[in-house]
Amino acid sequence: VDLGLRYDDTSITPTGALPENDYNALGGHIVGSYHPDENSKLYLGIGRSSRVPDAKELYFQKAGKVLGTPNLDLVSNTEIDLGAKKQFENATVEAKVFYSMLGNFIFYNADKMTHRFENMDATIYGFELSGTYVATDSIYLDFGLAYQRGKKEHPLSGQSEINMPEIPPMKLTAAINYDYDATANLRAEVVAAHRWDNVDSENGEQLLAGWGIVNLKGRKTLYDALELTLGVDNLFDKTYAVSNTYQDLTLISGGTGEVMPMHEPGRYFYANLSYKF
Repeated sequence: VDLGLRYDDTSITPTGALPENDYNALGGHIVGSYHPDENSKLYLGIGRSSRVPDAKELYFQKAGKVLGTPNLDLVSNTEIDLGAKKQFENATVEAKVFYSMLGNFIFYNADKMTHRFENMDATIYGFELSGTYVATDSIYLDFGLAYQRGKKEHPLSGQSEINMPEIPPMKLTAAINYDYDATANLRAEVVAAHRWDNVDSENGEQLLAGWGIVNLKGRKTLYDALELTLGVDNLFDKTYAVSNTYQDLTLISGGTGEVMPMHEPGRYFYANLSYKF
């Protein structure tokens, strides 16, 4: 059993006539593990953490409008994690599910003229699955799969949607690795994500297409202290985006005023040389 406690006391004193804020919170966690046998592990964890509103959320002003909300409450997160890990002769698999209860989460409400940040309870739940498989003495595979879903308890003032913003879709990473010897290895990786269709459209998010890319990387140790890494990311030069257009972010718009998603780089090559001493 692992147990921890934490107490935070935060005072915010802005300049001018803006109101002061003081926040305090008690957090902590407890994690229990059980080993049915030497190759298996089960664990259950419960934790509580918090964060204070930042300066933008409290006091931001633009074009004479007060967009911040000075009386925001502190955000709390109570999360339950349940997981299992199993070691086989040539493989390892780990799975985890989680349920997170967010108290007074801070959302951006684009329909308001002023004080656009507001508190609202919400929940996030999901799972993670990962593992490795050793095929031969020099070849092994690894993978990771993650999914999460977030919902507001109620729609924000004047709105009707309950989808949480900035909750990415299901994502998969899978790779094959080849160890030539102790000084050199190669890795080929596929990264893919599902279509982003659970969006907070009332606050600027939009549907984004699913995507998949291939990355290649090689590493070689030279003369014990030098290490050379060569690679290419997005081998097939795909166009894709991993972040959405939530209006709380600083975004770029075209001539029509439509906010554009920021795409990731296309195909690019890199080389790194490091020296260890």
